[in-house]
Amino acid sequence: MNLAIRHSWPSLPRRGFTLVEMLAAMAVLTILILMVTSLMRGASATIANSTDHLNADDQARMVLDRMQIDFARMLKRNDVYFQFTRDGQTGNDQFSFFSETPGFTAAGSAAAAQSNLSLVSYQFNSSYQLERLGQGYQWTDMTFSPTNAPVTQEADLHILSTSVFRMEVAFLMRQDDTHFIITSTAPTPGSQAFQNLWAVMVAIAVLDPNSQKLVNASSYSSLVAALPEFSGTQTIPLSSSSAPDAAQMDPILSVWHAALNSSDFAHTAGIPQQAAQQVRIYQRIFYLQ
Repeated sequence: MNLAIRHSWPSLPRRGFTLVEMLAAMAVLTILILMVTSLMRGASATIANSTDHLNADDQARMVLDRMQIDFARMLKRNDVYFQFTRDGQTGNDQFSFFSETPGFTAAGSAAAAQSNLSLVSYQFNSSYQLERLGQGYQWTDMTFSPTNAPVTQEADLHILSTSVFRMEVAFLMRQDDTHFIITSTAPTPGSQAFQNLWAVMVAIAVLDPNSQKLVNASSYSSLVAALPEFSGTQTIPLSSSSAPDAAQMDPILSVWHAALNSSDFAHTAGIPQQAAQQVRIYQRIFYLQ
């Protein structure tokens, strides 16, 4: 006779999570979500800033490359008109000269549809947008008089950039066999000083489209004034054994960097701090000799 032996095992108690455990898990989950959100927000801000900087770089490169073409073909003659001056309305520098680049001609004009030179001009409109003029000419249309300013039409100006809001010009000139000078004084058309003009230095300031949304239209005049104009003369000795410092070789950028790095730049410019941090400055030297 087989006897079945049954073992009686004690039953394990059935239990769930306590309220304290649930609250602790929720707290940990909330902290993790906040950390991930913070990382994502920081990454998004970094990407947005990088995109804004790339947009500013692209605008500056496009403008300076266009100037490079025009200056490379500039008519370097004492008997031909050119002008570098300051615009009293915007406070920016502006310039115009003849260049052997094709320009636009009015329909029905005596000039050929395809010109072989043009009157080039860079200036700002009342909205602080950089405009370029490329008014077509032929050699037979030229008036060889350095003081005879050509007639231009406002309608012939075309917006080159809506991001460039500031432009300053300086001149690298050969003083003698041992010295160059960087000066804010433009050579006079028809003068011997024009033959000593070695290069034109152009500095521009750019604000990307996203940062422009933070700036009121009425604030651009104070923003331009917050980047001071270069004035005076810097002497560069050629025979010196020591290299010139940055303040000598880049007088415009030195002044502008000092303004941008000041703690009250945003207040002086009359713009939000977030926009002030996005102002980018560039410079290129266009050699004429």
